[in-house]
Amino acid sequence: MSTSTAAETATKIKELLKPTTLQIESIDAQRLDQLRRIFSNLISTEQLNLTAQKPSQAAQKWNMWLKKQHGNFIDQLCHVVRMGRKSGMRTFMGVIASSPMNDGNADRLNDGLVVKLLQALMDSYGDEGDGIAPEYMLELLQIEFCKYRDVQYFMMVSMKQLAKSLGGDELDGVKAENLLRILMKIYIACDQDDLTPNDLKKDGSSSNYIFTPPIVEDGAEIENDEFDGEIVNSNIESDNDSEDEEPSPKKRRKVTVSKTKKAKLMSWQSVRQHRNALQQSTLAILQVSTIPARTMKRILQHMPVNILPHVSNPLRFADFCTRAYEVGGVTSLLALHSLFILMTQHGLEYPKFYLSLYNLIETELFYAKHRTRFFKLLVKCLTGSQMLPAYLVAAFCKRLCRCAINAPPSGSLFVIALVSNLIRKHGECACIIHREGDEMEDVYDADEKDPAKSRAIESCLWELNALEQHYHPAVSSMAKGCGMEDSKTLYHDLDQFLVHTYKSLFDQERQRGNNKRKIKIPLTFHKPKGLFIEGDIFDGIFDFSFKSQV
Repeated sequence: MSTSTAAETATKIKELLKPTTLQIESIDAQRLDQLRRIFSNLISTEQLNLTAQKPSQAAQKWNMWLKKQHGNFIDQLCHVVRMGRKSGMRTFMGVIASSPMNDGNADRLNDGLVVKLLQALMDSYGDEGDGIAPEYMLELLQIEFCKYRDVQYFMMVSMKQLAKSLGGDELDGVKAENLLRILMKIYIACDQDDLTPNDLKKDGSSSNYIFTPPIVEDGAEIENDEFDGEIVNSNIESDNDSEDEEPSPKKRRKVTVSKTKKAKLMSWQSVRQHRNALQQSTLAILQVSTIPARTMKRILQHMPVNILPHVSNPLRFADFCTRAYEVGGVTSLLALHSLFILMTQHGLEYPKFYLSLYNLIETELFYAKHRTRFFKLLVKCLTGSQMLPAYLVAAFCKRLCRCAINAPPSGSLFVIALVSNLIRKHGECACIIHREGDEMEDVYDADEKDPAKSRAIESCLWELNALEQHYHPAVSSMAKGCGMEDSKTLYHDLDQFLVHTYKSLFDQERQRGNNKRKIKIPLTFHKPKGLFIEGDIFDGIFDFSFKSQV
């Protein structure tokens, strides 16, 4: 570049780096976008190199000045992103897409810029000054940026570093909340095929990578890169867990033996590395003790489907799930699903599981928002095994029936159906229904936390008799039939009872009433002569006089 051209560029950059006095988003967005175009052009023409040194002293001096101005430009972008401006977010994405790094093998994302973008979102001012990143900013990030596979990987690795910098005060809890919300916007690859570049064009670009990695051809020996969660030439730390996944990170895996061709799989191309990055970033954020309860509930809902099936070692989340399960209330209901997956699919041993599950059953549960999810898991826990002891099954039946008395009709129907299935599946518990006696004292201790000490097996389900007098005819009829089934009676389909609500039950009864009205039933009707029947001591008082109709 000639001296005059360099001087013009420097003057233009200095002019654009001065913030406008008018706080108008559209004007400021144009200024920042012009800066992005200038720096993008400087990088593409190799006048600005963010990593390497220039050979000549003059070029090195010019490069150093440009790097300093580029840093000022990034600082202004971070401020705009913290303010919650979409234009600043889009400009920042454009800067990242036009500022690749080359580690000798191929171009990749500039991890330092990714860290700065995430830090700006983490330190967001919030719409109300509360530090909570606006949802529209995160949705924009998800739609326009998180769809790229290399972006997903570098974002997860960067979030691990940012989470380690957080402390334990309330403000850090809000920052960790922002990181978790960003993490929940990322849906990583399920298998290696999902990381294959799609829709390759002649210029080498693809639809699922910002910087397309080297293509591994068929017949090549694939070797996992030594990246292992650590970004080369960056400040991001890495302490790769050797026990996260087998085989060892240094172990090679051969797709097809070939003596002539070898290819290297970059870390952001490896599904194993993506899984490790997801696991390490999530665990690092969850270590912040002051994360708000509202976000804990969201991550517990997100974990069973979007985290546990994809991480390399799901048992690393056992401590978090057990702590959440012991909190009580809605948090315990949401943690139940993850804990159940760890127990049934990954061999987690948790002796207090049924004890905690027993104590979760309260009348308030039948009115909770997440009751359907809990009842589905309750069915799996109680009906999935015939090895449960009789005293435990009896205790659950007794506690459920006690709660059903004050539950809505939909909940009562579900309880009766579940108890009917359990008693037929565990015949030794039939005594709590068919125990006879003129007067019987209920020895069941409803206040006992331990089902083994509640003496439910010595009690009887008198609650079913109470439910026989229920105002809803469906509840009454089901309660009368509970325990009367024979061996040919099919088990109740509990999924049908889980969808019942006040509205659905009302619609059923209304439809049944409409069907009955279609049938004309002859009735004999005698007009009353007075308010009281004949023979009553008040007979003759308030007699009615009927006029004959012409």
